[in-house]
Amino acid sequence: MHAFHFDTLWHHSGAMEMVVTNLSDDTVVAPSLYYGSITRTLMPSKAEGGRFVRRQANYHEYAADETMALASGAQWHVTEHSLTRAAVHSNEGPKSGAILLSSGETGKTFVTDLQAAAPQRNEASEASDLRCGVLPQAQNISVENYHAQTPPHLLVRGDLNLQREASKVSALTRRLHPLVPVPFVLAAPQGTIEVSAKSSELPDDSYAIRFAGGAIEISHGAGQGLFYALVSLAQMMTYAQLDPKTYALPREGEISDAPRHGWRGAHLDVSRQFYKLGKVLRYVDIMAWHKMNRFHWHLTDDEGWRLEIKAYPKLTEQASATGMMESILPQLGADAAGQRGFYTQDDARHVIDQAGELGIEVMPEIDLPGHCACVVGAYPELLDTEEELESYHSVQGFGNNALNPAMDLSYTFSEKVLGEVCDLFPFDVVHVGGDEVADDAWMKSPKAEAMMKETKLKGTFELQAHFLRHLQQFLASRGKSIGGWEEMAHGGGVKTENCLLFAWTTVEKTAELAEAGYDVISTPGQAYYLDMAQSSDWCEPGASWAGVTPVTQTYSFEAQNDSPALAKHLKGVQGCVWSEHLTTMERVNHMVFPRLSAIAEAGWTDAEGKDFGRFETIARLMPRL
Repeated sequence: MHAFHFDTLWHHSGAMEMVVTNLSDDTVVAPSLYYGSITRTLMPSKAEGGRFVRRQANYHEYAADETMALASGAQWHVTEHSLTRAAVHSNEGPKSGAILLSSGETGKTFVTDLQAAAPQRNEASEASDLRCGVLPQAQNISVENYHAQTPPHLLVRGDLNLQREASKVSALTRRLHPLVPVPFVLAAPQGTIEVSAKSSELPDDSYAIRFAGGAIEISHGAGQGLFYALVSLAQMMTYAQLDPKTYALPREGEISDAPRHGWRGAHLDVSRQFYKLGKVLRYVDIMAWHKMNRFHWHLTDDEGWRLEIKAYPKLTEQASATGMMESILPQLGADAAGQRGFYTQDDARHVIDQAGELGIEVMPEIDLPGHCACVVGAYPELLDTEEELESYHSVQGFGNNALNPAMDLSYTFSEKVLGEVCDLFPFDVVHVGGDEVADDAWMKSPKAEAMMKETKLKGTFELQAHFLRHLQQFLASRGKSIGGWEEMAHGGGVKTENCLLFAWTTVEKTAELAEAGYDVISTPGQAYYLDMAQSSDWCEPGASWAGVTPVTQTYSFEAQNDSPALAKHLKGVQGCVWSEHLTTMERVNHMVFPRLSAIAEAGWTDAEGKDFGRFETIARLMPRL
């Protein structure tokens, strides 16, 4: 979170007012402010509220009085009357800046746009076909009229929590839509439309926004209700700027909304294609803009291990790489040099922290016991040396790629890895994969044969279930629930308690797992796998094992039906971004969007509230990777 929020206002007199709001919990004594601005201070300075310290070209620095104590929630105003030029565009104000603390540290500061001397007039539009630019579509929209011209900013002041959330949403908007004004400022010219907020008895994560008399009032439930309300307002402001003929800010009326599903997830496979940290963070931002709340981070697979594990350094030294000289040869999209990449534990903390600020919890996935080709390549001692090489092959063609449940090292490895994962990720579910183990895996392993004879377990899936139940018990000892793909119900399965399964092979599988007593997330390949081709055209990229999935099919899919088991056990919906075919960022954007937006809408909007024509119009404005 930003500790400080920095607004600037242009005055008719030719002065520039700088306002710093302290969003931290601490009182700051005698701070200084620096910023970079094309509109420069002309010597000698004629500043009020602060002392001009120095300037070099566009760099400016002002200091507060030595006795000034800027309390939490308080504002520091500095007005400079001596300037080299009059500002004629918003970008001629400060482009960057921060608070300098007496300790010598720099306080993280969000810098807004330079505001014009007077707000726009608050008049009603005569157009009758305008609408709210909100996605997912709100449950209830009752708007009497809209502003004739959407103001560039809304003013938020007073309540510190509201100011913090508004500054956070403004920063999110800036990252995703850098060419539009930030929606919220904490200081503004008199007459600017104000936003206030109050907590209410509304359900968790829900909100209502009332537009009346040139003001906006938010009522919100606990949890993320306030954040989601501000995101909705930010979307209205943003899309009214981008498409003013279609969208506008309501002037009179009310909008209320509540999520339909508790789990509104998006998955990202970073094994088949490695995405740098900045792209992962942007993906999280896009999720937050869509009001999604679970990031399923698929960190390992046959093609690469992407998370630093201190107990096993070869996982990042070797298993994170493909290449002609590596145990995993170049796979999908890479040239002979292959690809290499992983996230340090500090990188993971960065993702967890940013996601957490945006109301998103991060569920890690460590694939076990299958999809471990890169693991056994780096640590061949995990294989049964008496088992014939490539005695079985996974559906993707990797030989002997599953940890053997008959080997003690499989349990030692898994517990050490999952132990570090539990320490790193605060979310209460750890996904362990459990999918796509070849149906004849370990059947030529002498150790597995001996184990089956001793335990009376039969075949691959009973062995796998035995292994996964052990992991479930281990995770429970660490205060975690086990998550996994639907195959974790095979071979007798894991226990239904403290377990979350993800149904993917067919649309019917969600209900089948629910009827078996499992809590379940619906993510069927036929609708929510975003690596599926969108048409049968020869040149259309994507997979087709689940058929083709145009955006209309994704949008219309309904996970919920009349099954009593689903009413009890369906926890939500999720889109999955598998990366085998996503070899360029252009392909990523082509295949993920707007289908991810459609899944986000399914997480909020009842079937009766869906309208594909409305969705299609606004989805084209949503941000991309």
